[in-house]
Parts: sequence; structure tokens; C-alpha cells
Amino acid sequence: MTLMASRVRTCRASAGRWLSARAGLLILVALCAGQFPLQKVAAAPLRQSSSDPLVLAFYYTWFDENSWSPDRLSDLPAEQYASRDRGVMGRQIDQAKSAGIDAFLVAWYGPFGDSNQTEPNLSALLEEAAARNFKIGILFETDSPFLGGTAPVVSALQHALSVHASQPAFLRVDGRPVIFFWRPSIYGVDTWRAIRSQVDPGYTSIWIGEGVNTAYLSVFDGHHLYSNTWNPPADLTSVNQKFADQVAVVRQQSSVNKFWVATVMPGYNDVGIRPGVGFAQDRAGGAYFERSWQAAIASKPNWVVINSFNEWPEGSYIEPSQAYGSQFLNLSAAWSQQFKAGGGAPPQMALAAAPPPLAPPPAAEPPTPAPEPETPTAFVEVTLLNLRDGPSTAAPIVGTASEGIALPILGQAGLEPNWWQVQNGAALAWVYVPLVRAAGPLDGVPVVEAALPVADEPSGAAPAPAVEAASSVANKPILSRQP
Repeated sequence: MTLMASRVRTCRASAGRWLSARAGLLILVALCAGQFPLQKVAAAPLRQSSSDPLVLAFYYTWFDENSWSPDRLSDLPAEQYASRDRGVMGRQIDQAKSAGIDAFLVAWYGPFGDSNQTEPNLSALLEEAAARNFKIGILFETDSPFLGGTAPVVSALQHALSVHASQPAFLRVDGRPVIFFWRPSIYGVDTWRAIRSQVDPGYTSIWIGEGVNTAYLSVFDGHHLYSNTWNPPADLTSVNQKFADQVAVVRQQSSVNKFWVATVMPGYNDVGIRPGVGFAQDRAGGAYFERSWQAAIASKPNWVVINSFNEWPEGSYIEPSQAYGSQFLNLSAAWSQQFKAGGGAPPQMALAAAPPPLAPPPAAEPPTPAPEPETPTAFVEVTLLNLRDGPSTAAPIVGTASEGIALPILGQAGLEPNWWQVQNGAALAWVYVPLVRAAGPLDGVPVVEAALPVADEPSGAAPAPAVEAASSVANKPILSRQP
């Protein structure tokens, strides 16, 4: 602001020496505009409506100086950074605006936990965005290491709506704050109905669910796939159209508008952080990103969400990088413009408080069931699960297990029934029940009486989370999207 004012004063003084006041003012504008051209960017409107074809992007704030490890990441940022740096926030917002992005959906672990950097970083981003006519929404991490059940989820969502959504830069559509949810399938539909009845009984906010089961639309206001880059790969056009059609059916049956949000991705590569189970989808020089945009637009979405602006460990970033420069920001700008020029899906009806649907929505096609194991078994259902020395998050971590790993169940904690005792190679360990799928003959699993470690917490500290993210170095969260 100060620099621009100085430039204007300089131009005005120069023009005033040889032009009349009125003529000088007119020419002054032209001279100064030519001397200091402003980049034209696609900015978010001051108020969004349900008919606006918004482009959103998932955004992560858990990076610091120790995050940039070439042996774990497929590429590195053009400028390495710490997420807490407000200068970095401002630069990234400006880059997003130049790419036609209207809002970041910021991954948020909730307001609890002294080591939870997503809470202060979200607050700072809202302030930086307000200064730049940019919007910020929340990507609610349902399986946050700082949330361990429905009560903390309710408290966190109440905090989000009462504190963060009151900020001027928070993304609102038709006046309703927007929250996306990662992995809502941790809880059933009825559980979410109970959560919403406590947090937002009047449906005054917009909740966008995620996953392959659109039955959650009986509680949520819209649906998206966090990722549609699968292994083995699926046809992007077919996948988008399948879920767009399912959302349309629920919309028609319930007589309530439901948002379809199509996902676009530039590629994917998590091999470095998930050795043995990760995979890579080549970017094909940008061609894969363009196919992703084409498939998304063809499904006539209300909005498009880019996965992602800066998810570096999973290799889905569009932020400027050492390998690609600004190529994917530029592609985003071109395709965002095309999407917005064509318009989003027209609103089907005025948004209102969502009643229960008149008929149940169609469930996703069930996968072929796996054979039932003959012995009690826990199958890991998160990307990386902590194995602990006792049935508590205060117990030491003795190992980790990747998604899909089968662990024989040996017992269940007597005092803490949400913990299974499992066999981990030659050793014993404990796993948190909600993060595994238990199968086999469970009725005969014995109760194990195990001493509970006492967490060393200062007075007034937030309660220990019921599940903790796997750690990489010095108890820092692993630098990937926590499952």
C-alpha cells in the first residue's frame, strides 16, 4: 500500500508540471497503469452464491524447516518454507488467485492440542486471506490425532462455526459457512445425524462429505471424492459421472439441493512415504491434469476442488516446484477460466434446511467381500497406524502398521475396550479399535487386564487424544495427509 501510494504521488507530481488538473488526472491514470501493470487474477466474489462455479483447493499447514526430505518426496517446492510464515501464506494466496482458485480448504485437526499447528495456522490464514479478497474453508480431519470420538468432534465443529466461520474471509455460500470432511465413514450415518443435531440442527452451514458411499447425503449437503486417482486406475470420466448421477438422484428424492464437487488432480506419488504399498500416477507433462479437468467439467459439477495445492508427500501439489516450475498453476488458471466461463451446475432449488430424504439414497456398489478369517484378525484401515505398548495413547509407540496389514487379535483391554491386543511379529502390541476392521470369531477374544500408563499432562491441558498420528521424527506428525 505504501509503495503504490509513493508511485502515485510521483506520477501525479510529474504530470502536474505540464498538464491542467483535470487532463493531468486522466493521463496520470494511463501513465501509472502502464508503468506499473497489475496482474489480472481470478478473484473470489465478495459473496458467493450456490450458482457460482467455484474452484477450490485442498491446502496443508503442517510443514516446517524439517519437512523437505528428498528421499521421501518426489519433488520439492521451488522455495522451501514453514507453514507458520505469514509471508509464505500471502505468497501462496496470491499464487492461488492467479490460478483461478477462489478458496483454500485448509486441513484442520480441530482446536485441541499444544502441538497442533493447524489451529493457529488456520487463524493466521484467515487474516491473510481477508487482506487479499480470498476465502478460506475447512477440510475437517475426522480422524485427527487430537480428536478421539464423537464428543471432541462435536466440540471441534462448534468451535469452527462459532470462531473461525465468524471471520470475514471464511468461505460462505448463500451466507452459509462451508466445511468439507475427510473420511466421514469413520462414523455411521446415524452417528453423523446425532453430531449435526448438536452442532448445526438448522442446517445453517454447508457440509460436504467424502468417499464412495453417498448414503451420507441424508445428513451432508454435498459430496466429493478426495481422490479419484486410484490404483489400479479407473476411467476418470466414468467415475465422475457415476457420483454426479448418485448426487442427482438424492437431490431429486429429497427435494433439497445437494452439491456435487468434482475433484481434479495433476498426478500422484506417495512411494517415498509408503514404501511397498504406495504408487505413482505420472503427470504426463500435464496431460493427466487436463484429462482430469475435462472429466470433472463433463460431470457438470457445482464446484471443482483441486487435490491439491501443496500435498507434497502424496505428490498431488500444483504449487511451484523444482521439477515443474509454475506449469501446473498455469494449467489451473486456464482450466479454471474454462470451467467458470461454462458455469457450474445450476441450482436445482433454493437451499433450505435439509429434511430427511423421502427415500434412502443409493448405496455405492459394495466391494467383493474378503474371505472371513478363521481366527480373530484386525485389518488396518488407515494409512499408517501406531502400535503401542499399552492400551492408551500415553503408552510408548513400539511400531507402525500400514493400511491393509492383518494383525492377529489376542485380547481386548478390560478397562479400555476400544483397544485390541495384537500380535506384531514376535512381539505384542495394542491398536485402537476404530482404526481397524476386526473380523473372524471375535466372541471368544479374552479380556486382558493391562495397566494403563499415566500421561504426563500439565494442569488444564486438553485431554489426550484417543488416537495419535504415526510419527516420523521427534514425535512430529508424518508429513502426509493423516488418514
